[in-house]
Amino acid sequence: MHTLLRLVSRLSHALNALAQWALMLCGMGMVAVIGLQVFFRYVLNDSLFWSEELGRMLLVWLTFLGASVAYRRGAHIGVDILSASLPRTPRRVVGVISHLVCLAFFALVAYHGFRFLDLLKFQSTTSLGVSRQVPFIMVPVGAALMFLHGLAFLLEDLIGGDDR
Repeated sequence: MHTLLRLVSRLSHALNALAQWALMLCGMGMVAVIGLQVFFRYVLNDSLFWSEELGRMLLVWLTFLGASVAYRRGAHIGVDILSASLPRTPRRVVGVISHLVCLAFFALVAYHGFRFLDLLKFQSTTSLGVSRQVPFIMVPVGAALMFLHGLAFLLEDLIGGDDR
């Protein structure tokens, strides 16, 4: 069982590191695209027809990748005043239930996100001409990453160890 915990935890850490790099690249890309749009519009009095669409796409990617990284770091807002005041065993039970609820939610978002992608396979974006799946792929991917992180948290709570 400890092997499973180690495997899931390593995979969670590795994919989180990859997501952090992707976040940095998306953020830099968004700054560059929006900066170019401002420069073209106000300095050159011209407009980049594709910049708003690309900026929006990068924002979606930043949102869902950022949510997964924040979840892995434990940076999401949480109200734990009640569970923190419980004795150790009930607090652990509440934590396990909380992880299970999160896992169910992430699984639903990932499942329905991938189903939604199937509806978009024959559509393309207006300005960039890429598949509409490209901006929205990050919704189920982000949910799948959060599911993996949640599974690592659940196994850590059940088996032991503190890898966060």
